Amino acid sequence: MTAEQSSALPREPLLRVENLNVTYGSHDPASRARIQVLHDVSFDLMPGERLGLIGESGSGKTTIASACMGLLAPSAEVSGRIFLEGRDILEKGEASIAPHRWKDIAMVFQGAMNAFNPVRSIGWQIAEAMEVQDMPRGRFGVQRVGELLELVGIPAAQAASYAHEFSGGMRQRAMIAMALACSPKVLLADEPTTALDVMVQRQVLDLLVDLSRKLELGVILVTHDLGVVAETCTRAVVMLQGRNVESGTTKELFHRPRHAYTAQLLKASPGYEARAREGAGDEPPVAAASRAPVLAVEGLIVSYPQRPSLRQILTGSRPEPRPVVNALDLSVAPGEIVALVGRSGCGKTSTLQSVMRMQPASGGRILFEGQDITALQGRALRRVRRDIQMIYQDPYESLDSRFRVVDTVMEPLHIHRIGHNRAERMALVREALERVGLTPVDDFLRRFPHELSGGQRQRVAIAAGVVLAPKLILADEPTSMLDVSIRSGILDLLVGLCRDGGMSVLMITHDLSIAASYADRIAVMHEGRIIEEGPALRVALEPQAEHTRDLLAAIPRVDPGPVVIAH
Repeated sequence: MTAEQSSALPREPLLRVENLNVTYGSHDPASRARIQVLHDVSFDLMPGERLGLIGESGSGKTTIASACMGLLAPSAEVSGRIFLEGRDILEKGEASIAPHRWKDIAMVFQGAMNAFNPVRSIGWQIAEAMEVQDMPRGRFGVQRVGELLELVGIPAAQAASYAHEFSGGMRQRAMIAMALACSPKVLLADEPTTALDVMVQRQVLDLLVDLSRKLELGVILVTHDLGVVAETCTRAVVMLQGRNVESGTTKELFHRPRHAYTAQLLKASPGYEARAREGAGDEPPVAAASRAPVLAVEGLIVSYPQRPSLRQILTGSRPEPRPVVNALDLSVAPGEIVALVGRSGCGKTSTLQSVMRMQPASGGRILFEGQDITALQGRALRRVRRDIQMIYQDPYESLDSRFRVVDTVMEPLHIHRIGHNRAERMALVREALERVGLTPVDDFLRRFPHELSGGQRQRVAIAAGVVLAPKLILADEPTSMLDVSIRSGILDLLVGLCRDGGMSVLMITHDLSIAASYADRIAVMHEGRIIEEGPALRVALEPQAEHTRDLLAAIPRVDPGPVVIAH
């Protein structure tokens, strides 16, 4: 047989999942009910192929990845088969899957920002992963760690660094290096770019594609971002309520969806150009534009202290504070949504924290309804904070796990002494929950955060802010952790609160497509300064600054290219 004939033969799948079912017991110890989370899921993964698992939270994507790694909870009942190079690794449970874990099949977990041990160096943690599988140790192990870091674009010398010394993108790259430590054949990447800015996201995705091609590595990419799948994957599987409802090449799937759910996901993820034209106006609302701004930031400077060098410690001198926000000017009109856009580390969150007076300003002024609040203290500051509320990025961390929904939303009323009794406060709580779409209200009042989805948690956080009827909402990446359809619902909610309730929103995001779709104005921030500002439509479609053009170019496009039909 010639080499040409051999290469023409169909290759066997690297990984084959056949009729995979996963069932869990009920959360109620008294109940014997079982909850099936995967229903007869099947798909193949070829060597060097990148397969996208698409679906919203709760669709079963991460459960599939965990089952392939043998990392499901002990209470899980698993049936079906998972073949790795023709061997059924589920056949004998842990005994048959353990020899392959990390060595033949590895996983990059979602929370790269918190996945590393903070008291061990990055290099030590990568070496530990190799030692578990009896890989090279000592001098050879150190050399291998350096090679792995170089492979993912990190200098080998930084093996001695700790996680807090790495940016988000570098941590994600280091997580990929750790997953590759034992030279696996299959890499499972669970939402590897969540909460990364679009330019770092682009770098991480390019890295995965490059590694897949160089190493013939089969990659399964778990994500809810259709743009990521379109630009990274060759094929995709669409998951809905634990079932594989559609699969195919990305081009076919995106151009000719057969299932209504796939079409729904595509409709919720148009390109930013279309969303800008449909959702954003050329100018802010007329009534807002003609009135004095509710917030005016003038020449704001925010500085952080720096770690002293050894010489400075010995001489008793101190380093100059490092400005992260430098002479920033920004305004928000009544009823207006302004998006502050920029890469991670450009100073967006520091700006919001200064407006909220959680971070002191080193210079400049912050005017709220014409009053300089830069130096307010005590009761005067509390009165202002009643009218300025903040919504945080992560709905899984921002709610107190011990509080029921009713207590979370009622707490601000207690703090600001609103309502004469519990009945009056309860009426305000119910009104706030209805405004954010958590109805019937009685179904949510007694729930704890773990009994809510990500979108529901974020709605509770918004309800806790709007219950005070504030004049300004500060939203810090309010949808970066949410699914695409849930994301649209939350952003539509914020728009409605502005248009119907007269509130203003200053929203920070690293995603210009979101800003173009929902904001009235966009201010692009880079290295602590505003480098471009204007109506959302103009900034999105006619960017003036080179950095703005770079941000737009890094946004994953949902359209993977035309389908080529063979005749």
